[in-house]
Amino acid sequence: MIKARSRFATARLVLLSSILVLLVVPADAQQQMGDITVDAEGIGTSLKDATLKAKREAVETGIGTILISQTEIKNYELQKDIILTRTLGSVRSYEVLEVTRKPDKTVSAKIRATVSLAGIKEDLAALKILLESMDKPRMMVVIDEGGGHEAESAIVDYLGAKEFELVDPAVVAALMKKEAALVDKAAAGDPAAAASIGSENGAEFVLAGRVTKSAADSDVLKGTGLVSGQASIAAKVINCSNARIIAAKSVQSSAAHLSAEVAAAVAAGKAGRKLMDETLFEAIVASFQDAVNNGLPLEVSIHPVTSYKQQKALQERLRKIEDVVSVNKRSYGNRRLKLTIFFKGTADTFSDAVDGQAFQGNTLSIIEVEGSRIGIQLN
Repeated sequence: MIKARSRFATARLVLLSSILVLLVVPADAQQQMGDITVDAEGIGTSLKDATLKAKREAVETGIGTILISQTEIKNYELQKDIILTRTLGSVRSYEVLEVTRKPDKTVSAKIRATVSLAGIKEDLAALKILLESMDKPRMMVVIDEGGGHEAESAIVDYLGAKEFELVDPAVVAALMKKEAALVDKAAAGDPAAAASIGSENGAEFVLAGRVTKSAADSDVLKGTGLVSGQASIAAKVINCSNARIIAAKSVQSSAAHLSAEVAAAVAAGKAGRKLMDETLFEAIVASFQDAVNNGLPLEVSIHPVTSYKQQKALQERLRKIEDVVSVNKRSYGNRRLKLTIFFKGTADTFSDAVDGQAFQGNTLSIIEVEGSRIGIQLN
């Protein structure tokens, strides 16, 4: 069996059923979880080091109370050093109960700590274990707004606050001038155009959409001197590796101002925030979770494959790779075999597992990795 140590396999803590809620539920709702008191011990080279390790043990106990299954606990163990480093702030207070200096010159510190379960869960969400387990995919935001960037800025700020890796908006602005026709297609909802733009600019996903703005007098605002601004936005999120739409949403928003132009601009910004708050972000995260659960689709092309029998054998060989969920043939012709392989890991991890492997007297060599597209030469 070909072995692959997938970073997905070391990050299954994200499968915690509540992680999606943690990413979208306000912090004040999470605060209701309360605190626990924990006695813990740490041994280190100094009192400071021993106390730090005792705090880590206290946090570990706290994390243990919010894990549900043996699988989650197992995969938490694999991520423990990363998680504990990021969650020490969850110790609200502590007192040192006992300090012992050992013959080997180490120090043992026993503490009683108050640990915030809500703090742990917030920090686990802040870790963005989901994004890290997917190798921090880059998102490109392409919004055709016309006369402004308020909606785009609101979306970029929202994703940035969630620690998404984003293509620089300046790159997107330059692209809109250089590839206006392609951008127009992407903004209108053409997944192939969006995927092409994203792939060419190093993005794994593209959030593309179009904003429509207007302003008019309103009976509600009559006599106030204010103008009602209206904005609607329709957007899709596309996986650049296969041009699949993973999420879609449209929203409307309004705002009032003395200036019709400003009213429409403010409404556009509100629409951008509303778009993310209402379903779209949740849909993105759900899609990413599904990829972690069921595998990320990799588009694999192998050449030259000299016979029908050989292509069947290749598929069987690839199915034996650890963390491969399924191997589906898309086409076979002109000595080229095209597959969609669902893999619980990144394209690089899959490539590491395949590259250099022997097959029927030949060698499988990775010759191209672009996003989720992988080229393999059989020689």
